[in-house]
Amino acid sequence: MRIQSRKTLTLKVMLSVLVMLAYSIPSWAVLGVRRRTARRTAVVVGSANAAAASQQQAAAQQQAADQQQAAAEQQAAAQQQAAAAAAAPQKTTQQQLEELQSLYKQGLITESDYEAQKQKVLSEMD
Repeated sequence: MRIQSRKTLTLKVMLSVLVMLAYSIPSWAVLGVRRRTARRTAVVVGSANAAAASQQQAAAQQQAADQQQAAAEQQAAAQQQAAAAAAAPQKTTQQQLEELQSLYKQGLITESDYEAQKQKVLSEMD
């Protein structure tokens, strides 16, 4: 009888544990909610970082496009100046020296610049 009562007791304990497990909130479910919440948070934060990264990338692309456009405009301006210089009649040596002297008197160039340009103009005359 003792063996049967022990079996019965064991059976009752096991049934009680099963009933308690069935009607109580399982701890794994609580942990699962926490895990899902953490995963959602990570996704939201990850999405925010991705959005910021895409905005930075778009800004960098826009900046690169602006730089390319500015370079193209500078190149076009340089070509226009070269074409204008080629089309303009050449100044005589006397006109170039008078222009240099005028710039020096106005204080737009220094004496060393004036002398250097003067020597250049005079050397072209030869």
